[in-house]
Amino acid sequence: MLTSQFLSIVLREKMAIHFITILVAALMMAGCQHPEPDAYTLQTPALTVTIDRDGGIRHIAYAGPEQVRHVRSFTRLSDCEPAGDVEIAHSDSQFSFRRKWISRSTGNSALVTDCFSKGNGSIRWEVEVAGLEGPWSTPVETHLVYPDSVSARFWTAWGDPRLGGIRSRSPEQQASLGILASDVTGNWSDPLLPIPFVDDTVWYGAPPFSYDNPRIGFIPFQGNLMGIPLVTVSEEQGDRGLSLILSPADTLLELNLRVSSSGEMVFSREHHRISSAAPVRLRMDLVAHESGWRGGLRWMAENYPGFFDPNIPEAHEIAGTGAYSSLEKPFDIQKMRRMAFGVNWKASFDFPYMGMFIPPVKDENQQWVRYGGGTTSIAAMRDYAAGMRSHGFHVLSYFNITEFGAEVTDPAPRRKADRDEDLWKNADDFLYYRLADAILRVSTAVAKDKLTFDPRARAGGPYYTWGNGIVMDPGEPVYQEFLLEQARIHITFIPDAEGICIDRMDWLRLYNEERDDNLSWFNNRPTRSLLVSWKNLLDQLGPMMHGSGKAIFVNNHDKRIDLLRQVDGFFDEFTYGGSPLNLTALMGVRRPVLGWTSEEKNLRPDPDAFFQRYLHLGVFPTAPFPGNDHSLQPSAWVDRQYLDYGPLLSLMKGKKWVLEPHCITVEGLKAKVNLFEVPGGWVVPVTFGPKEGTVPVTVRNVPGMTGDLKASAMYPGSDTMVPVAITGAGDALQMVVSTRRGCAMVKLMKETR
Repeated sequence: MLTSQFLSIVLREKMAIHFITILVAALMMAGCQHPEPDAYTLQTPALTVTIDRDGGIRHIAYAGPEQVRHVRSFTRLSDCEPAGDVEIAHSDSQFSFRRKWISRSTGNSALVTDCFSKGNGSIRWEVEVAGLEGPWSTPVETHLVYPDSVSARFWTAWGDPRLGGIRSRSPEQQASLGILASDVTGNWSDPLLPIPFVDDTVWYGAPPFSYDNPRIGFIPFQGNLMGIPLVTVSEEQGDRGLSLILSPADTLLELNLRVSSSGEMVFSREHHRISSAAPVRLRMDLVAHESGWRGGLRWMAENYPGFFDPNIPEAHEIAGTGAYSSLEKPFDIQKMRRMAFGVNWKASFDFPYMGMFIPPVKDENQQWVRYGGGTTSIAAMRDYAAGMRSHGFHVLSYFNITEFGAEVTDPAPRRKADRDEDLWKNADDFLYYRLADAILRVSTAVAKDKLTFDPRARAGGPYYTWGNGIVMDPGEPVYQEFLLEQARIHITFIPDAEGICIDRMDWLRLYNEERDDNLSWFNNRPTRSLLVSWKNLLDQLGPMMHGSGKAIFVNNHDKRIDLLRQVDGFFDEFTYGGSPLNLTALMGVRRPVLGWTSEEKNLRPDPDAFFQRYLHLGVFPTAPFPGNDHSLQPSAWVDRQYLDYGPLLSLMKGKKWVLEPHCITVEGLKAKVNLFEVPGGWVVPVTFGPKEGTVPVTVRNVPGMTGDLKASAMYPGSDTMVPVAITGAGDALQMVVSTRRGCAMVKLMKETR
C-alpha cells in the first residue's frame, strides 16, 4: 500500500507533466499560425516588387543580380488621412490591403483597397475606393517615386518634351538635357525624347473645365498634355525601363500627371464620385522593359488593342493626304494622286444647319438649301461619293455629336411649323420641340461674373458655338436616337462614303449639371460628364457603322485614348501647331492619322522640315486641294512641295509603328529614324539628316524580318526607288542610307524568287 507522502509526490509530477504538455501544444499551435510578415513579394520574369504592410510598394528589383531599386509607390486620397489598422488578405498570387481614409476638410470617409497580383508580364495593381457615406469627391492619387532622379529619364506620350521651363532655356542648355537643335523645328519638337525629371504638371487630353477658367473652344496647342495615361522611367546604362500604365478601359474623368525634379510622379484622378452605392475602381500595371519609350507603349498596345487598332482594317485604305472641301467640280486627278491624296472630309456645308446632316426629305432628289449656300440632295451627296470612289479616292461624311442648329434663338421662340413632320425646316423648331432635353445649359448657380467666356452666356442658358448653334449632351436619350438615325441614313443612302468624321470633341470637357451618370461629381453635386455621354453613344454608333463596313474618324480636340475604343482613325485639325501632331501621332501608332495644314505659312520657311516631321511620325498632312475650307489652298510653290514629297508619303499607307526593343538605331545621332510595318514590308523614314550625306542605320529584333531582304530608297523630288545595300545577318541588319535634302524613305521587302 502506497503511503500518503508517496501519493502526493506522484500527483505533483503528473500535474507538472500535464502542464508541460499543454504548454508545448500551445507553443506548437502558435508556431502554426505564421504571424504576418513585414513585407510581401510578387514576381514576374522581369520584375519583383516588395509590398509593405500598409499596401505600398517598398522597392522593386529588375531581373538579374544587383538590380534592386528603392522605388516607392502607393495610393493616397488627397486632403485625407489614414485611420485605423490595415486589413490584409492574401493568397499565393494576390495581396489585398484595405484601410479607412478620412477627409481633413469635410470629415467624409472611404475604404481604400489596394490589390496586387500577377498580370500579363506585369504587376497588376487594382484600387477600389468605396465611400462610407456621401456621396463626395477628392482626388485619388497614385504616387511613384523613383530614387535615381539624376541619371534616370522619364517619358510620357506628351505634346512637347520641353517641360519645366526647358522651352525657355538656351540651345546649349537644352542640349545638356539631351534636346538637340535637330529635335526642334519651328513650333515642333520630337516627342520621342525622354528628359530629366522636372517640375511640371501634364494634363490628360486637356486641362479640366471650370467656371473660373473654362477654356471654351479649347485647342491643344500647349505642350504639357498627354494622350495616353502612362509614364516611363529609363536608365540607359544597364538598359532598364519601368512603366506605370493606367487602364484606358476604366472610367477616367479628369486626370493629370504631376512630376517633380526629385523623381516623384503622381497620377491624380479628379471628379470621381465616392459613395457606397458605386465604388470607384481603377486598374494599373507596372511593367519592366528595356530603356526608352517603346517598352511601355508596346505593352499597352498589345494588352489594350481595342484602343490602338482600327475596328475595321479598311480604315487604312482611306489614309493619304486629305482635304476638307465642299468642291464638287472636276479637279486634276493625276496631280492629286502624285500628292498621295486619299480622302476628302466633305466640308460641313451640305447640311441646312448643324446636326441635320440629312433631313427627312420625301425622296432622294428633293433639294434643300445648304447652310453654306446653294442646294443639294441625297442623290447629289450619293453621286459625289460614288464619283470620288471611281477615281480611287475616298469620302468621309461630316458628323458632329455636340453641336446643333444655326442662328439659334434663346429663350425658345414660338413654334413656326404647323405639322410635326415640318419641324426640321427650322432649327429653332426642331431644337426646342424635339430635342430640348439635350441642350447643355450653363448652371443656374454660376455667378454672372463667371460668364465672361461669351457675351451671350447666361445662367440657365445654352452654350453657344460656331454659326450661333448651341452645345448638346449626346448622352440624352432623345438626342442619341436622333444621332443614331442620322447615321443609319448615311449608311443606307450614301453607300460609297467610307464613313463619318466626327468634329469638335472639345465640348466633351464639360458637365451636364441637370443630369446624373452615377459616376461624376462636379461643382459639389452629381452630374453627367460629357465624356461618359460620348462613350455611351459611341458604344452604340460604333457597332452600327462597323457592321456596315463604315469607319469612324475623329477630330480629337480633347486628346484622350480612352475615348477611342470605337474610333478607326484621325483627321486632326491642328497638327500644324506641333503639340497636336505629336499627341495624335502617338495615339495613332496603329491607326491612320491625317493632319491639318492651315495655310502656306505652315510650310515656311523650311518645307523640308515640315514634311519630315510628318514622315517621322507617320502622319499625312492636308493636301492643297481646290475649295479647301480654312485649310491649305493650291499655289505653284505649295504644289511643288507636295509633288516633291508625295511619293514618300505614299510609302506610309497602312503604316503601323514597330515597337520592338531597340528595333532601329542610327549611329552618332546623325539623323532621326523610325520604323513602320506596311503591307508587304517595312518603311524607314530617315529625316533631319545631312543635306547631302550618309546615315548608318541598324534594324534589329523585328518579327518576320528574316530571309533574303532588299532595300530601296525614295528621295524628295524624285519618284524613282534607289537600291540600298544591306549588310549583317540574323537579328541585326545594317544599311548606310544616303540622304538628299536631309531625308530618305527606305522600303524593306522580302526578296521574291
